[in-house]
Amino acid sequence: MEPHEWERISLLLVTMRKEMQESQDSPELRGILTSYLQLILDYCQRIYHRQLTQKESGESDILKRFHRLLVDYFSNGLQHEKGLPTVSYCASELAYSASYFGDMIHQATGGTAIGYIHSFVIDQAKTFLMKGLSVGEVADLLGFEYLHHFSRLFKKVTGMTPTEFLMK
Repeated sequence: MEPHEWERISLLLVTMRKEMQESQDSPELRGILTSYLQLILDYCQRIYHRQLTQKESGESDILKRFHRLLVDYFSNGLQHEKGLPTVSYCASELAYSASYFGDMIHQATGGTAIGYIHSFVIDQAKTFLMKGLSVGEVADLLGFEYLHHFSRLFKKVTGMTPTEFLMK
């Protein structure tokens, strides 16, 4: 949300509060308040649709921020404390609801947010495997508690096991 949009909505909320404080409850007051609420919802819907369809030079801002969040997550070793990042975690860190965040990622990529996270993790895994680390070391580095969970995700994303990837 742009600052001027937030300012406009805040102004409507302040006006609503004044109406409620200065007027007695009546059908007319309820009608006025309902109209203010409808206007606020219309503004929010316009903002939602604009953000959902807005793209910047081929890659949306949300994808850049999402990718940066994932890089920082693994750079800071959070995978060892919290496991793999979840969609809820990422949405929260980027100040979105999980469902709105999922909608934006789907709009930007055509895929899901969890799919993006999994692809990111497997890309990291491929890099580590190509550097000569063992499958177990890679699974540990990426925060997997069990090797078979890592292997299962790797196969789900790539269509082959980590060992098959190394032999390729």
